[in-house]
Amino acid sequence: MAAPDHKQKSRLAFDRQARDYDEAPCGRHARRLHDDVMAAVETFAFADVLDVGCGTGATLAAIARAHPLARAWGVDLSSAMLDVARERLGGLALLQTADAERLPFRDACVDLVTCVDSLHHYPRPEAALAEMHRVTRPGGGLVIGEWSVGTPARQLLNLLLPRLPGGDVRIYTPAELTALAEEAGYDALRCGPAGVRGQLLVARRL
Repeated sequence: MAAPDHKQKSRLAFDRQARDYDEAPCGRHARRLHDDVMAAVETFAFADVLDVGCGTGATLAAIARAHPLARAWGVDLSSAMLDVARERLGGLALLQTADAERLPFRDACVDLVTCVDSLHHYPRPEAALAEMHRVTRPGGGLVIGEWSVGTPARQLLNLLLPRLPGGDVRIYTPAELTALAEEAGYDALRCGPAGVRGQLLVARRL
């Protein structure tokens, strides 16, 4: 029963934060990852992009504006975050409410998957990454931006976070993040520091 509980907590927390997220402290970490995420995105050639856990659409909007010929999709659990994303994106992307563990897309339909400041909310990250891999075309890319916290603070946070109301589950080490991607079938190209207290995983589907 833990998985639905974490998802529900995340949904409620982001519904509450949606209108202020882009300017409030709760969204600061994602904003600080932005430049590194966009630099990583530019290492791939793509005609289609899917942003999993797209939130208010800030990352997706930047990608869509930089690549106006690409088809862009975004999914999120929070309908309130998607409302903000729709206002920002207009017709630049197609957005829908969806669970990362059950992406409403056919196999091998996108060239690039991004997931920024979202994976640490997923109670079954291996299932979410398996879905990301499923919808990625062979040779396609994956860019994941996440928190990075050193030991022992990370260990303490990983004890506390699941008990808090925000829906956070776990902060990963670079080795753990790399292993999750590789177990899903990706080739991890690099995983290193990004933003402030962040890390970036860049991988390609084998």
